[in-house]
Amino acid sequence: SAPADVEEVAEEPTEVPEPTEEPEPTEEPEPAADETESGVGLGAEAELDPAVLDEGFATFVTGMEAYNTISVEDLNLAMAEDPPPFILDVREPAELEENGYIEGAVNIPLREVADNIAYLPSFETPIVSYCGSGWRCTIALAALEAMGWEDVKGLKGGSFGGWAEAGYAVVEGAAAEPMELNAAEPDPALVAEMQTMLNNVPDGFGVITADDLNTALVENPDLILIDVRRDEELAENGVIEAENWLHIPLEDFIAAKDMWPEDLDAPIVIYCGSGHRSTIAMSILWSYGYTDVHSLKGGFGGWVEAGYPVAEYAAP
Repeated sequence: SAPADVEEVAEEPTEVPEPTEEPEPTEEPEPAADETESGVGLGAEAELDPAVLDEGFATFVTGMEAYNTISVEDLNLAMAEDPPPFILDVREPAELEENGYIEGAVNIPLREVADNIAYLPSFETPIVSYCGSGWRCTIALAALEAMGWEDVKGLKGGSFGGWAEAGYAVVEGAAAEPMELNAAEPDPALVAEMQTMLNNVPDGFGVITADDLNTALVENPDLILIDVRRDEELAENGVIEAENWLHIPLEDFIAAKDMWPEDLDAPIVIYCGSGHRSTIAMSILWSYGYTDVHSLKGGFGGWVEAGYPVAEYAAP
């Protein structure tokens, strides 16, 4: 039976979502010129075979379980296990100082995650990524999965905000300096690709609100709208009507690459049920060089809640 919509995003949160599968990456390295502080080549001379990037993301999107999300309740239980998961806080240091953090978390801001591979655990170690409300940690988990980490989940239910609201323990002040582990050796060319993507995450983290999307659909006839939900969701709930509308379920996102817009600068907005899957898809397109991609805050649910029209889905 089809999963429910287990999504949820942070840095502009949303609602709740649905389950489905899990991943892992590839290889085909090439030595890089310079090295980062973490000892991983920046990849200035590492040429990435596009097939390697395809394989990394394809393994990810076809192997997700609950769209690689974890609830605050389940994280609390997992932290009592031996060993606990590796907890990655991708907020800015000032946010930790102001609001505290989850005990044991390693703080690497989102845009710097691929620059600090040395502080991350082995590929097999479960990682839980979190941020303020669930958006940034979703971008981080997509990048980590593409580079080869096999079990990366994003904290849903409001992410750190939901954790604190639920009354779970929060440590005050700045996080301790991370410890170098040098436990994983991802393909330097893949690392370079993810460095470029993450270093260039735009202000606002690619969020677009329902109000702004409604305006954009009227004002920009070239806007491409991509729906990454499953067939049954479209049939049951309808779709957002747009002249340039594409349906590419997240699970098929890499397999259906030929459906992607040819123009890397094309204006694109992606949506799903609540914002989690669309943020993964947005991160994937950024990784392939697309420059103007946004994810709908609150997803289709947020669009409906804002009172905007819905069209019946006419299956091809």
